Amino acid sequence: MEESGYNQLKKLPSVLLTLFVIFLVAFSTWQLFQGNLEAAFSSLPLLLIIYLFVIRRRS
Repeated sequence: MEESGYNQLKKLPSVLLTLFVIFLVAFSTWQLFQGNLEAAFSSLPLLLIIYLFVIRRRS
């Protein structure tokens, strides 16, 4: 029973991180279509930090 609770605790941050990344990509896409290149590319450094964080956690 404790393993399923532990798996739930590990799953919640994964789901939240996935939703946050989807929001960032959607925001960037929307700003790109609006013609606001500065706002569209402003989320790229944050996405890169998230990518590096996930890669480091896997290894």
